[in-house]
Amino acid sequence: MKFLSLSGLLLASILLLNSCLKKQFDAPPDTSSLDPKLTVNCNISSISKMGLVMNSNKGRVMGDTIISGIVVGDDRSGNIYKRIFIQDSTAGIQLILDKTYLYSDYPVGRRVYVKLKGLMLMNYKGTPEIIFSMNADGTTNGIPSSLLGTYIIKGNYPNTITPPTITMIDLFSGASNYVNTLVTLKDVQFDNGSQGVVYSDPYGSTSRYITSCNKLTKTSMYNSNYSNFQPAMTPTGNGTLTGIVTLYIGTPQITLRDTIDVKMTNPRCN
Repeated sequence: MKFLSLSGLLLASILLLNSCLKKQFDAPPDTSSLDPKLTVNCNISSISKMGLVMNSNKGRVMGDTIISGIVVGDDRSGNIYKRIFIQDSTAGIQLILDKTYLYSDYPVGRRVYVKLKGLMLMNYKGTPEIIFSMNADGTTNGIPSSLLGTYIIKGNYPNTITPPTITMIDLFSGASNYVNTLVTLKDVQFDNGSQGVVYSDPYGSTSRYITSCNKLTKTSMYNSNYSNFQPAMTPTGNGTLTGIVTLYIGTPQITLRDTIDVKMTNPRCN
């Protein structure tokens, strides 16, 4: 009986210890308001302009430079893959990262500091990007997941970026001013061939087209078939669209973060 009692006491002690340990690790301290406040010695605009004037698919190794920005595009919906978009008050840039589920570490609203030394700035068909390296055949590599903490330092969260509201004419006349940044296009709609259809075909990524009421300009929206909104239907009305601007051989395109950024409930203008 004494043996059973001692065994029971030992078992109870182990269970109590495990319970205490579990509670300790279930609730990690909230560090979202902490910020390392690294010294930033360059704004994103300077980096972006440097990339814009480079020849397409060319790159250069960066020196001892630190930039900082707020994440405005992550991979939560699956439409953005192995990259995040960040911007400060001057411009935006995209970071190519060899990792998925990035939104768990770098969600929209997170401030990040990027140590550029040793990384490469490249021009991918007109759009400036930060990559890890470039291969002899011209293919590129994102920053390895094991090195993300070396180059990308988390800052505080959350932060808000309010996108400027612009017209399609504004976009086409000054695309380089908006590249890799979040904008809201007003008075736009999906064109006749892109309205009332799924955002992307299930067997391959699909381009849908956005136009203004005057139909003088039209831009493409490239949607991934891996996005969680792939089967959703594009709206048939007119209104606003918030997305991230990229360039493809000089032509502006829109990268959609999620369908919550599409607000087209007004009557069509044609």
